[in-house]
Amino acid sequence: MLSPELEEKLRRARLSLDGATIENVLALCQQYLTLLAEYRAELYTLPRTLELNPRSGASSARAEVESLRKEIRVAIERTTMERGWAEALILSFTAISGYGAIETFNRQKYKGRGDWKLSAGGVSFKDGALGQRMTIQEAVEIASLLRRQEHVARNAVVTSV
Repeated sequence: MLSPELEEKLRRARLSLDGATIENVLALCQQYLTLLAEYRAELYTLPRTLELNPRSGASSARAEVESLRKEIRVAIERTTMERGWAEALILSFTAISGYGAIETFNRQKYKGRGDWKLSAGGVSFKDGALGQRMTIQEAVEIASLLRRQEHVARNAVVTSV
């Protein structure tokens, strides 16, 4: 372990994120990203602490340092992948356009309908009356909620298996 205390915090944060609810998934994801950034910054400082004494020609010490450097590189790569995953997760909940909302509604058959459409006046299903129309902002907020519900439900299935 390169940083046992921080790695344990990361492990606990990921477990919390995996068990998130629709209400706290965004906050837990942000916390996880913050810890990942902290861990990554620490990993980048470690190689400087591994400099060998030039007079020390012991090959075992060199091999140990090289092994540790490799472990650091692997940890940085893993941390970078996790950061990419967490950032993409947040974006999937927050960067939703009107078209993205329609895609979510149709994929999930929101209100039992798969024929949602977007127009300048808002979002409705194809044969919907004017009173059943919602604003694009309302549609985006509902789509965000639906996507968070979908993520939480998918994680519940994965963690129960």
